Amino acid sequence: MANLTALQSGTELVGDYRIDRVLGAGGFGITYLAEELALHRQVTIKEYFPTDFAARGSEFVATPRSENCSGDYAWGLDRFIEEAQTLARFRHPNIVQVYRYFRANNTGYMVLHFEEGQSLKSWLKTLGRSPRQKELDQIIKPLLDALEAIHVADFLHRDIAPDNIIIRKDGMPVLIDFGSARREIASHSKTVSALVKPGYSPYEQYAETSRQQGPWTDIYALAATLYHVVTGKRPADAPSRMVKDDLVPALEAAVGGYRQGFLRAIDKALNMPVEARPQSIAAWRGDLLAPDAKQPSWLQRTVGKNAPKPHEPPDPAPPEKAATVLPPPDMPGAPGRILAFVDSLKKQTAGKHAPAARAKADVKADSAAKASAAKASAPQPEKRADGPVGTAKLSTGELPPRLPRILQRKPAASKAIALPAGPAVIATPAAGKRTPQPKRIKSVRRGWAPLAFKLLVGVGVASGAVALQDRLPRLENRGSGDTSSTTITGSISDTRSAPVLPVGQLQGHASKVTAVAYTADGSTLVTAGADQTLKIWNSASSSLARTIELDDGAATAIAVEGVRALTAHGNGTVVLWDIDRAEKLGAFKKVDLAVAAVAFIGGADRFAASYADGSISLWDAATTSAPVHSFNAHDTAADALAFVITEKGPVLISGGRDLAVKMWDLDTFERVRTYRGQRDAVSAVAASAGGKTVASAGVDGKLRIWSARSTRLLRSLSGHNGRANAIVFAPSGDVIASAGDDGKVRVWDYNRRRTPKTLPSHTGAVTAIAFSPDGQRIASAGDDGMVRIWDNPVFKPLTN
Repeated sequence: MANLTALQSGTELVGDYRIDRVLGAGGFGITYLAEELALHRQVTIKEYFPTDFAARGSEFVATPRSENCSGDYAWGLDRFIEEAQTLARFRHPNIVQVYRYFRANNTGYMVLHFEEGQSLKSWLKTLGRSPRQKELDQIIKPLLDALEAIHVADFLHRDIAPDNIIIRKDGMPVLIDFGSARREIASHSKTVSALVKPGYSPYEQYAETSRQQGPWTDIYALAATLYHVVTGKRPADAPSRMVKDDLVPALEAAVGGYRQGFLRAIDKALNMPVEARPQSIAAWRGDLLAPDAKQPSWLQRTVGKNAPKPHEPPDPAPPEKAATVLPPPDMPGAPGRILAFVDSLKKQTAGKHAPAARAKADVKADSAAKASAAKASAPQPEKRADGPVGTAKLSTGELPPRLPRILQRKPAASKAIALPAGPAVIATPAAGKRTPQPKRIKSVRRGWAPLAFKLLVGVGVASGAVALQDRLPRLENRGSGDTSSTTITGSISDTRSAPVLPVGQLQGHASKVTAVAYTADGSTLVTAGADQTLKIWNSASSSLARTIELDDGAATAIAVEGVRALTAHGNGTVVLWDIDRAEKLGAFKKVDLAVAAVAFIGGADRFAASYADGSISLWDAATTSAPVHSFNAHDTAADALAFVITEKGPVLISGGRDLAVKMWDLDTFERVRTYRGQRDAVSAVAASAGGKTVASAGVDGKLRIWSARSTRLLRSLSGHNGRANAIVFAPSGDVIASAGDDGKVRVWDYNRRRTPKTLPSHTGAVTAIAFSPDGQRIASAGDDGMVRIWDNPVFKPLTN
């Protein structure tokens, strides 16, 4: 009896497979290359064979090594089969596919798709150099999607490493060799060394229990793999790092030209404390894949050389030695400062020694100007906490559709007055003392008259801006010296208005409320919770009418149409309910992937559902077996849906983690347009009544409002400190509300009001919001299990 005897070449299993050769062997099994006889195709077969307590008997039958370990052997075999059953449910292009599993020879076998390619470890050796950033991105994106699908199914890989990622011949990666069953077997048999892979396993994986393990465990392992890729060596093992953490950050150790944000994301995921790492793939993806901030143009760098640094006052001029001329109005500066410039200009014009007056005196008599400058110090420009006064160039005609990009990309093409290299300084000698005079430059001498003209032009432009100020949103510069984008903002902690208090409060869920919606007549409010219930409330009395138990788990999203409601679930099921009778009308399932969003489309019998693989399916209530139509909408998970009927017909709006918002024609099933500009994954979308406007919210807390007739960005709103979870339009169409992880609901009259109304809604994240059909009330739901009802602080009656 041999300790380890692999099945011989030519051995047949259950009459369907013939063993070709051994591909590899580990502590818990042997992997073979085999042929599936009926289909004449190659497959991979994994055999359960734990070397610590298994042996091979006659006729290749596996047996426990001794009576003492027979219990462990049988227990581990059950876990092996359970893992095969779980993996067989996944249908993802970047997760190895399980065709079949069976018991034979007193052990278990798992038949998998044979992946032609090489391991990531071999790929790196074959490459012979550090991979380029673009090459890595093509591998990382699919891996993140695959891991997210695994985590959504409440499963972990637990053994991510360079040798468990296969790079196919077409360059696409695939995850193989899951370690969940091995972890359970090792934990049960107290074989702790088998739980981990030094350098790639986080510290919590060294424990005999899995209580501290979660998505962050796989995130650490993938980050360690990426660290190996970009630095050429694996990280130190976790126990050594706990004693003394000498790990050189990837930001310093990387041997290739990689994005700074990408390297920082790797370092963040390699933090030892569990809570210091990203807690989900969604929370990590943006940092890992986002492009680095665009560097300023040569013109911006040139202008910025003389600009004071943030939080530092400008260098003061020597007393009675220099006079600073106010910059002309076309000088690039913080957007939105045109009115400040006008105020500063008026103050200096009203002063005794205004720059324009001195310029005029210079033209008439140079000696008179010198005497005047010697008697009094030069007036100083107005000081601001955020830098020198400046302004964006404005025109009196219609504003261009993308003003921020025009300001950023085409400063040199502007026909405005040329920008001087710095503030003009006129040296003046001390009284009674002769000082050498610098050689006069003719262009400076000649420039006084044009400068006076420039100032007059600036006054004219500023006056026009004052007249148009009610039509312009307030603009805020995102960073000192950065004119790359403009954002309509209000302080996140805006306290200029009195606090708003809720007019009602519902507490019917035992835990987090995941969704909230009104019926069309406003008489009923529907809520869903993590407690796996759907609750129906009377809006007028705030009383609970009925509770529906959800057999498929907590609802990830809901939609309401008349007396019908949809609930979406993590197991891939969408359920249609009659909420009046608390009756399940049908269950609809396409795949085992989580359903992220649902929406009724033009009636109570048709609806759309979006999935974690980026696909969207359209269903008819009369057919539960298969969708009417399915299509791939996004490169990654499609987390948001909205339906609206526009002047050209019914359309569906979708938002995905690929940072795109897309509009789909439901008559032709074709994409109408794609909106890009969200800097992070899209978490919510909405459409105004009539379909004239589209809104999106992002994981970064930013909101975008778009024209539905084009891809024009109408507004960019600084929404929340943290993820924005929901965005909805009021029935009036020109008011939106958003909810975020910062615990606030913000209400925006985005056409007129310069700052939003903030409702300090919940303790913890606000997960969902809804307007009542008349627009007078707002319902918000949160992690605290509460549903609060508010008076709409910017209510606008509907008009015919």
